[in-house]
Amino acid sequence: MRFSACFLVLLAVAGCAHEQPKVESSPPPVAVAEPPPPPAAPAPDASADLAAFLSQPLAHFAFDRADLSPEDQLRLQVLAGLLRAQAGARIQIAGNCDERGTEEYNLLLGSRRAEVAKRYLVALGVGAERIDTISYGEERPVAPGHDEEAWAANRRDDGQVLVWNASR
Repeated sequence: MRFSACFLVLLAVAGCAHEQPKVESSPPPVAVAEPPPPPAAPAPDASADLAAFLSQPLAHFAFDRADLSPEDQLRLQVLAGLLRAQAGARIQIAGNCDERGTEEYNLLLGSRRAEVAKRYLVALGVGAERIDTISYGEERPVAPGHDEEAWAANRRDDGQVLVWNASR
């Protein structure tokens, strides 16, 4: 009897060993969404007229500042594409200021504003030799008023084509 009881116990233990253990399923790992890429500049049309693009200001600046906003950077990215597509063109970037400040200070600030746009274009692959800069300080306002709206319009970089030898 002892033998049969031991045999039954061994048989029960052996039978339990064949059962598959229940594995609780864990939820699938949560996929972490990557941040969206920054907005790309619109693809420039190789036939776009560079002079027409430069008829609008390239950048506007905050009071006493010479840094580019995201909107200015996007505009300069489009300009860089146009310049790369039209390799024979050379441009000039003119830095401008509002009427506040001394003439000397505004000439220096206008120069910094033009240079920051040039450096950005060079970083985007435009040859530095294709971009001249100049500062007009407060001498060429586009808005004649003496209020914040006029001052904001006058704190800008303008561009113009200097040489047009584009091969099409």
